[in-house]
Amino acid sequence: GQPPDTNYLFMGDYVDRGYYSVEVISLLVALKVRYPDRVNILRGNHETRMTSQVYGFYDEVLAKYGNANVWNLFMEVCDYMPITGLVGGKVFCMHGGLSPSIDTLDHIRSLDRIQEAPYEGPINDFLWSDPDENQSGWVRSPRGAGHVFGKDISEVFCETNQLTMVSRAHQAVHDGYEFCHDRRVV
Repeated sequence: GQPPDTNYLFMGDYVDRGYYSVEVISLLVALKVRYPDRVNILRGNHETRMTSQVYGFYDEVLAKYGNANVWNLFMEVCDYMPITGLVGGKVFCMHGGLSPSIDTLDHIRSLDRIQEAPYEGPINDFLWSDPDENQSGWVRSPRGAGHVFGKDISEVFCETNQLTMVSRAHQAVHDGYEFCHDRRVV
C-alpha cells in the first residue's frame, strides 16, 4: 500500500547499490519527512563514511555535485538514523545482526548512536553481524567486522526480550528472504 495507509520499515543499504544512490536516499528521507509516523529508516553498514567511500556513494556524489559537501551532509543524516527497530513489540529489526555486548532492548536504548559507526562494539555488530546455522555461541566474522552468532544466541535473546523473531537485511539470498535458527531469524 501507499503511505500514509501503510507503515514502512527500511533496513539499510540505500547507497552503494548503483548509480542512483543519491536519488534513493533522497526519496527515503523525503518520505520520512512527509510521513514521520509511517516511514522508518534504519541505518545499514553502507550508511557509514568508511563503507560508502569504498563502495561508490562518495564517488557518485562527487560526480553529481562536484565536491564532497553533499556527501558530508548525507553522512550526517545517516549518523541520526536509528540502528534498530521493533515491530509490534515482538519483531526486533536491524540491518546486520545481534551483538555479544547487548542482552536486552533497554541496553540498546541507552546506546549513544548519533555518531559515525565505530569499528567495533554493539553499533558495529548491529550493522555487520550474521547468523550461522552451523555455529554456536559467538565468533568474529570473516567479513572483518561484526560477529557470527549461533541459534543458541538468537534463542536466548528472543526469550530474554519476549520477542518472536529477529529480522535483518544484511545478506542477499536467492528467494529474497530466508529463515534460520528455527525460524527465530529471517
